[in-house]
Amino acid sequence: MTELNATHIQDLWKNADSVFSYIKTLESTWPLIKHVQQAAHTIKALQPHANTFKKFKDVIILGTGGSSLGGQALTALATPSLYAKQTQPTLHFLDNIDSTTFQSVLTHLDPSTTGVLSISKSGNTAETLMQTLTLLQTWKTFTPKTHMRIITEPKTNAMREVATTYEITCIDHPLDVGGRFSAFTCVALLPAMIVDIDVAAFCEGANESFLNAVNTTAETCPPLAGALMQVAYQRQGISQAILMAYANQLGKFCEWFAQLWAESLGKKDDSGVSVGTTPIKAIGTVDQHSQLQLYLDGPRDKFFTILTLETQTPLSPISLPTGVMHPSITAIANRSMGDLMIAEQKATIDTLRHHDCPIRHIELTHLDANNLGSLMMYFMLETLAAAQFWNVNPFNQPAVEEGKVLALDYLAKMTQGYTTQCVSLS
Repeated sequence: MTELNATHIQDLWKNADSVFSYIKTLESTWPLIKHVQQAAHTIKALQPHANTFKKFKDVIILGTGGSSLGGQALTALATPSLYAKQTQPTLHFLDNIDSTTFQSVLTHLDPSTTGVLSISKSGNTAETLMQTLTLLQTWKTFTPKTHMRIITEPKTNAMREVATTYEITCIDHPLDVGGRFSAFTCVALLPAMIVDIDVAAFCEGANESFLNAVNTTAETCPPLAGALMQVAYQRQGISQAILMAYANQLGKFCEWFAQLWAESLGKKDDSGVSVGTTPIKAIGTVDQHSQLQLYLDGPRDKFFTILTLETQTPLSPISLPTGVMHPSITAIANRSMGDLMIAEQKATIDTLRHHDCPIRHIELTHLDANNLGSLMMYFMLETLAAAQFWNVNPFNQPAVEEGKVLALDYLAKMTQGYTTQCVSLS
């Protein structure tokens, strides 16, 4: 595996104690920890709303970015029961303003048996406002007062005005937690409670992960070590952070991580130097067939985190059909799908190492709400530690504001005959 430059390590290690001190202060300075540790109160307050949504056949969840990805990552734990007898509502996360998809959902779902949860921290997010008002004005027979809730900050904003107009109950989004860090608040907890995920265990896992990090030393703090390693590799030209998870249920977690890492770290430091690495999500074994060739023979600019599960769902081994002797079949005969998954994981890890690729392997004994909470908190802490090494503010996103302003400006100009320049393909 590519060796870390000793000079880079020594230079970064000079700041290790201060970064570790920062991590330790988070217990009193980072509002999210308070929310994690007071989760029982939040869950109790959300339970009546969850009970309301459980009465519906379907629940639409409107929102984008951090208002959606945490909930999607957590509720993915419920997907194995997708084809079992339906005892819970089906969740439909609509996190884009693709009108074709939106129209399809509104056409095929029954307003009388559908609940709607609309989420926008600021209450002024154009995409979520467009989704919400389009739904309310398209579904003429929909009853928002009894079928809908809005999560937004407890202050004057556009969503609050919509809520007042349509008599929709509002749930307060914490003022002190940003969207991409909101997975341990009502933003993700309420959708998860609707499908009976153990959100108390989820928050307990996060708290345990946090305490495991702060009750160590700078030399033994896992998130600090992970951050230092990635920053050191970035100084050696490693510009991409690949997160490859060997479980379909972790697909949305990988998307959640991509936003967390990119939006928190891709910035200019105090000297005006651009820092950060580009997160890329991958799912094994699927992306062994679509991306691994590039990973192995392409540019040496990638750091790999391979995420695996020790425990596989038990399926019976396949037997060799009578008279079949093809080597591709004999190779998997008397083995189960779980056996093949474990073999594929090990083969990918070893191949990446043999090709001298920077890699780390994180293995979960199994996947449940507690372990997912622990994993999400770990990556949050690693992100915050990396921000300290790179000297950037992990809680803002100044560069994206320009696009938001321009989008609204272009929208206003449409009434003046404004059109965009594009190339037509025929």
